[in-house]
Amino acid sequence: MNPCTLRLGDPFPSSRSRRVSALATLALAVGCGGSSPSNGGGTGGASDGGRPAGGAGGSGAPESAGAAGSSGAKGGSAGSGGNSLGGSGVGGTHQGGAGAAGIAGEGHGGSSGGSASGHGGASGRASSGGTSGGGTAASGRGAGGAAGAAGSGVSGGGSGGSGTTNASPPGDIAAQAGTPFVAAHSVTRALFAAYSGKLFLARRASDGKTEDIGTAGTGGFVDLNALTTFCSGTTCTVARLYDQTGNGNDLWQDTATSQPSVGSWSAADGNAYPIVVSKGYQWLRNRNQTKKIPTGASPQTEYFVVHGDYAGRASGTNGCCYDYGNMENHIGDDGPGTMSALYFGDATDWTRGAGNGPWVMLDMENGVFAGGGSIAILNAGQASVNSSDPSLKYASPNIVVGLAKTDGTKNFELKYGNASSGALTVAWNGSLPTNSNPTSYIPLHQQGGISLGEGGDGSAMGTGAFSEGAVMASETTDATDDAIQTNLTSVYR
Repeated sequence: MNPCTLRLGDPFPSSRSRRVSALATLALAVGCGGSSPSNGGGTGGASDGGRPAGGAGGSGAPESAGAAGSSGAKGGSAGSGGNSLGGSGVGGTHQGGAGAAGIAGEGHGGSSGGSASGHGGASGRASSGGTSGGGTAASGRGAGGAAGAAGSGVSGGGSGGSGTTNASPPGDIAAQAGTPFVAAHSVTRALFAAYSGKLFLARRASDGKTEDIGTAGTGGFVDLNALTTFCSGTTCTVARLYDQTGNGNDLWQDTATSQPSVGSWSAADGNAYPIVVSKGYQWLRNRNQTKKIPTGASPQTEYFVVHGDYAGRASGTNGCCYDYGNMENHIGDDGPGTMSALYFGDATDWTRGAGNGPWVMLDMENGVFAGGGSIAILNAGQASVNSSDPSLKYASPNIVVGLAKTDGTKNFELKYGNASSGALTVAWNGSLPTNSNPTSYIPLHQQGGISLGEGGDGSAMGTGAFSEGAVMASETTDATDDAIQTNLTSVYR
């Protein structure tokens, strides 16, 4: 085997990751010479991009290592053969290779890692642009490995690579921006790099037993082995969705027939990841034991990741309401502005978006809103339509991001996007509804309960599937929203 190539193993069974085989000295796919005898022995640290060339290494037979040569302008301490196998250092005709000694031509390499773009450590894929390849880091769709290939970043590393997907998850992004999560739920992964706890409580139909399903590692993805083993030969439901913030804002359902099902979606790597599927009349809630969820006219931001193919309504109903977020602190309709929860579906009894739906909207009680201002609150043809809020159906896997933020007193903003690619788009950024129904929505009167799969009065006729979501007791910046979306698109594909 050519020692300048990387060997990739099969995907790791319990995380979205890939192994890199442990080679005694791992060479670069992008910077190490091949078996071609075109240059014979080593040529030292060859010039790269106009930088001075290093001293030539000693000559050798084709496919054998040249002796150590001096480095180029950014080379390491020893030269590698140009198009042959090279010595124990760096240089060469590309951007430097990894070796047992030296920093590579562009800062790659290290004692045990090569910097092939995109390959990972023992349990993850490395980033292709991280600032450091060293240490054990979160990588790929699982925890970082101990001896992987470093990303093509600024400095080479000794063991492990930084990850491309979960290295800076949404909870850390929001905290670093000064708008931390006060509730965070996911059946896919840890939403914080330091989280290693429970994600959800699964209940299996065969014997009614329950088991907590957590992450496969700190900051990692769901433990698929544990879930598959527990639910083997039967079906499972979600009895509790755990809050990862430490505020205890769990969502639960004790009645088995009202528990959402554990479904799955297929990722590009071939693994099936769980989703919380409500087929109508199935929900999870916590109305009066919450902590730090915004109340009154306090500002708030929420986002969720939902699956478009499941959006709709139970047969013979208006589909109200597949919601996630802030709602009444009891089961009841307390009037306009007493809730502010994200909605995804095709209900048309109030306002609506363009086409036939489904749309991302905001449920503010007595009305589900595609926009605000003077848009007619009750379905009144075009007067109730916000044409900037389109019907959403993306290419497979058709996963939707919804995000809403409000100052609580005058305005709100509604965004949507494809969880698999691209940026978020603004559907509405302006006034809260100015019409009364029968009282005003200005200001809001949020009560700080939280639910998934139902409206404030307990109406649970919508259908949907959920992967993750969070609540912030503040308004985020567009930069924070964009950073969260960038992370989501590295996961949901």
